Amino acid sequence: MAVLAGEPISDQPACASPVLAAFVRTWSDGLPQDARDNLILPLLPRLVGTRGSEQLERRRAGLVADWMVRTHLPAWFHLAKLNVEADALADLPEIPNLGAFGALCDPLKRARKRAMIANLTLRQTGRDVRAAAWDAAHQAAWTAIRDDLEAIGGAILAAGWDCAYAAAYAAARAYGKAPLEPTRRALQETAVALIERMIAAGGGGPSGLHTAADAAP
Repeated sequence: MAVLAGEPISDQPACASPVLAAFVRTWSDGLPQDARDNLILPLLPRLVGTRGSEQLERRRAGLVADWMVRTHLPAWFHLAKLNVEADALADLPEIPNLGAFGALCDPLKRARKRAMIANLTLRQTGRDVRAAAWDAAHQAAWTAIRDDLEAIGGAILAAGWDCAYAAAYAAARAYGKAPLEPTRRALQETAVALIERMIAAGGGGPSGLHTAADAAP
């Protein structure tokens, strides 16, 4: 990406949105080569020139958090047949920025507790199962916002961990009852859509436009 922008070789090019760069870099690192070629390479030229204002980067971080809570986590809850909880999370209002994450502390804590109760054997399952919900796309999302969550405060960071572990418990519960790979692949598609939306938030989408919601602080 840096080479495309005429910058010195770097995995943190000055031309790119820090949130987008962290997401794409981490996701790429966790993918096999064929998936990297198919999913990541077409996106790289579009990241050039995406660096924006602090307000825009906060909005992009909010989009990542929203994906974790309202898309990623419900997908694993649905697979684990925790449908009531999955629907409740998917129907939450959109997260406009990481500050709004604080309002989700209690719902995410309840989601983690419910998933733990539903599956008490997470620690006894194999490493691959424990990591099922920590696939490359989820790692990318977590990397993109973790530092900001830590900076905001411990309670909000804890909400992020609750979200992550609730997904892991749900994936482990589903293991043996349903194949995990279709959910992982479906979430890859939503991760691409998330990147598209983050690009579009800065006016770099296919239409060159962004909505008032994407520009909100």
